[in-house]
Amino acid sequence: MQDGDLATWEQPRILVVLEDTLAHVTGEMKRKGIRKSWSPNDPESWDWGLVTLKTIQRYAFNSVPVEVITFVSEEVAGLAARWLNYYDVEVADVQCYELGHFQRSLAWRRNGVQRVVDADPERILRYGQLGYQITWNGEF
Repeated sequence: MQDGDLATWEQPRILVVLEDTLAHVTGEMKRKGIRKSWSPNDPESWDWGLVTLKTIQRYAFNSVPVEVITFVSEEVAGLAARWLNYYDVEVADVQCYELGHFQRSLAWRRNGVQRVVDADPERILRYGQLGYQITWNGEF
């Protein structure tokens, strides 16, 4: 408490969607017995948006936490987290969400989400006022 301020203060966070905003996630269909399932390729083969990565670094330098979110799978989130860590891209967290649940949670979140950065115009409509659209490999 300082100067009689009883309110809690929280740093605003920026959420960046991984797929088609930060990187083009690629994968292939693999056969497991009689079933086929999609499996992501190594993140080194993904097309990463360098301008967007530099923008994340600029926010990190100014102490604004940036979180990367994906709607694909936990495996993709883990691969992206390892790649970002290996190349020293400072993100606060990498999480996987189900799109509908994430969209509904934005209505009641009180944890300082400043904006949700995405390149997909259909998903942007689901974020309400928090949605911020960029083009592929753009700044935010």
